[in-house]
Amino acid sequence: MPTNASAKFYVLLVIAMISWGFAWPSAKLIVGDQQPNVIIFWRFLATAISILPVVLWRKESLRLPNKKVWIQVAIGGILYTIYNQFFLLGLKNGLAGAGGVLVTTMNPIFTYVLVHTFQKKLPSGREGIGLFLGLVGGCILLRLWELDLNSLFQSGNIFFLLCAFSWAILSMNSHSTGQTISPLVYSFYVFAIGTVLDLFLALPYGVEKALESGPVFWFHILYLSVISTTFGTTVYFFASTKLGSRVASSFIFLVPVTALFGSWIFLNEVPSFTTTIGGTFAVLAVFMLNSNQNGESKESGH
Repeated sequence: MPTNASAKFYVLLVIAMISWGFAWPSAKLIVGDQQPNVIIFWRFLATAISILPVVLWRKESLRLPNKKVWIQVAIGGILYTIYNQFFLLGLKNGLAGAGGVLVTTMNPIFTYVLVHTFQKKLPSGREGIGLFLGLVGGCILLRLWELDLNSLFQSGNIFFLLCAFSWAILSMNSHSTGQTISPLVYSFYVFAIGTVLDLFLALPYGVEKALESGPVFWFHILYLSVISTTFGTTVYFFASTKLGSRVASSFIFLVPVTALFGSWIFLNEVPSFTTTIGGTFAVLAVFMLNSNQNGESKESGH
């Protein structure tokens, strides 16, 4: 039986995963209000500001130990900016629910393939079955039998795939850096660097124009930054410490489900048969791949 403290973390983890899943319809609702770089800048700024008090409360040191770590967090800031570009470009044309399932299930599969490629390791029999299920799930999600280059762009799926791939590289970067500094400190620097980087990208589009937006726009910016990212990420890292990263990572399977459910509620996107079946195959694939990992923490794109 779980202790009261553990039970609280289970409840908080469920809430955090729901907040990650609901980030997809939330971003979809404002993606047409401002140019993507402008949205990214304000999201990153709000996230960096909201993470800082958590870092200070935890008495984490903001000092980065060496040049290598500085380079790693700078790369993290660049990668997260790229990820958000693909995230919003995909949502501009694509469905939030379908994108949420495709990206959040393909992230860990791409990460697994990249890690094993760099380590020159062959998958075990169980992992091979997981990869095959992931391939089948991905093909169904992309509706590969009716695909052409034009529909790949129009559906937003090309950006969702690039989204998942860039997050896989970011996951490897964050895992490597996490051996040296706190994940929260890493997150703060990634968002702070991303804010500065994206300021220059957003300036030509009138970054200040967002200040004229109504309360709905700012509600979603605060949701995406403070609730989904700062709260969700903080809970995930705390829960990983308390319950173990394998238990915490198993809750990530709630993200594609809540992305679909949230898109259905808020955007009236009825999940298609292919999204449901493909998502089921992909979730099974991630389950089989994760069950063989050695406690390495996993995050889902949001």
